[in-house]
Amino acid sequence: MESVDMKKLETAIVYLQRIADGNNPINNLPAGEDSVLNNPNVIRCMFFVKDVLEEVKRNGGYIGKKGKKSDKLQFPVENLRSFAYREDKSISKFVDQLNEGLDDNIYKKLSYKPITQWLKLNGFLQEEDDLELKKTITTPTQKGIQLGIRAERRSNSRGIDYMLVIYGKQAQEYIVQNLEKILLGEVIE
Repeated sequence: MESVDMKKLETAIVYLQRIADGNNPINNLPAGEDSVLNNPNVIRCMFFVKDVLEEVKRNGGYIGKKGKKSDKLQFPVENLRSFAYREDKSISKFVDQLNEGLDDNIYKKLSYKPITQWLKLNGFLQEEDDLELKKTITTPTQKGIQLGIRAERRSNSRGIDYMLVIYGKQAQEYIVQNLEKILLGEVIE
């Protein structure tokens, strides 16, 4: 996939904005009352096309979905210096908090999967068969419990039981402190 010429893209956006405002795109003077540029359908169309081109601009000139994953920068670990614990929460809610304010057109968002895999690899979480739930579940090990990870049995709106792993303050702070190691898949001593 090729990117478009950004200079031409900028010019096209300016021209579309002028047309959408009912002006001549070249000299930016108001178009005559009977001009097609004052037709409400043309104006709406120009605003739509302008929005599409601005999305292309935000995607770095690429047409279609957001830039390829390989085009995005790694999660900015330095942003976590301002991390503040709010409450005990599940891993998905915790990762949502870490991703808050992140421009996902530029950066890859964090996923909970590498975090839970790293916690399993380093002995904080384990998988076990739950005979009552009739499935494999993730639970904290003794090491995980000492870190502030706990599991709670819950029921969803349809009455189906499941196990929810909750991360306390110490566990969340530990993950934040070790996020670079987690993203690199490093094993701790």
